[in-house]
Amino acid sequence: MDEPLFAHFLDQTGANRPSRAEVLATMPTSRARILPTLESNETHVFLKHMANHLEGWPEPQDFAAHRNVLLIRHPRKVLKSYLAHIDAPTALDLCYHHQQRWFERCQTEGWPVAVVDSDRLVAEPESSLRAIMAWVDLDFDPRMLSWPAGHREEDGLWAKYWYHRVHASTGWEMESSSDVASLPPVEERLLSLVDETEPLYESLRARALN
Repeated sequence: MDEPLFAHFLDQTGANRPSRAEVLATMPTSRARILPTLESNETHVFLKHMANHLEGWPEPQDFAAHRNVLLIRHPRKVLKSYLAHIDAPTALDLCYHHQQRWFERCQTEGWPVAVVDSDRLVAEPESSLRAIMAWVDLDFDPRMLSWPAGHREEDGLWAKYWYHRVHASTGWEMESSSDVASLPPVEERLLSLVDETEPLYESLRARALN
């Protein structure tokens, strides 16, 4: 499922997104209406969230039994993605405070939580995926390393704004160590945001399982 709490987040925060009107018109915003949509008869269900979508969520324990995997990326790389659609991203948009708080909440409550470094995942997909699958107690499948190009049935309606690169891909983009380590430049007006969020990213990265 692709970001089932997105409408809740937009309703709670007033955040501006290219798909805002469409999402609010077609997706539930309340806990009472969202939770039934998360139910499934499948043995395993993958829910892709943004950590900030929990903003204002009244009952965090709704996700206590889930295996929480936090995918992290350097703030400069996240900013590069956001600036294609949002002129002035904020700490709320970048999610690091929410990821850190959720990680700490899971640890305090004893809820399953792991961190995955996206740079390592892209640079070393097989070993990273094996580590993730071992943590969630599922088998690794070589088919996880490639996929057909194009739209997926479960993509949210915002895919037309954000998923172009994914839809054009057929596998993990193997990057060299130098490519992974390189960081895009950031406008001076956003340097304070990088300074605010980078320590949170580094703290989570130190706990990555891959």
